[in-house]
Amino acid sequence: MPTMPTTNLEKLHQIMPGAMVDLEILTPTASKRVKTEFIGLLENRFIILNYPSSKRLPTASDYLHDGEMVVVRALIEGSGGQVIAFRQQIMSVVSHPARLLFINYPKQVQLFDLRSQARIPTLLSAKLKLSDDRILDGVIKDISLTGIKFDLKDKALAENIKGMQCSIILDSSNKQVKDFQGEICSVKEHAQGAYCGIKLLASEEEMKSFMGDHFIDPSILESETE
Repeated sequence: MPTMPTTNLEKLHQIMPGAMVDLEILTPTASKRVKTEFIGLLENRFIILNYPSSKRLPTASDYLHDGEMVVVRALIEGSGGQVIAFRQQIMSVVSHPARLLFINYPKQVQLFDLRSQARIPTLLSAKLKLSDDRILDGVIKDISLTGIKFDLKDKALAENIKGMQCSIILDSSNKQVKDFQGEICSVKEHAQGAYCGIKLLASEEEMKSFMGDHFIDPSILESETE
């Protein structure tokens, strides 16, 4: 009896229950992307995701049906920035005892490096404003066109902030300095604090302009990635 291909399938076990995943629903005319939570898996049988809330996807019932093709992407815990992705069909949408999505178990998964962009070391003092209105002090340790590493001064404040939306405030006294929106994708504690990997929502042109204003040469990134 032939065995199921297991290329990278063991990585599925590194997605933590409750972790936020990106669900892309593939339709004949377009695709819809929404955030939801990973619930768990039964090996070689199915993956279970939380049904997206109406706030995240108001018309979810129009797109989420048995047999619909979806792409699931998730950050692997403790991988230093690897994203796992797979494409499969929805096996079943259930409503009792909770609304859940059962997705066919993938035959293989792909891995991507979240830090594919080269990064430039910096020492920019900044504040992190979280979606719950907390403001945390720290330093931007490195920067790329798509993300930053933020060194949080107090690791006690790093608890439960992974997956949160945030604003990076560089100079609250200067209204001309642009704040950047982002999402905290990883949190790793160190002796004095915690490193937060933040995916930025700004365009590459906005980031190049920001780097120029702070005497950072973005051409370094281009030469390092060629």
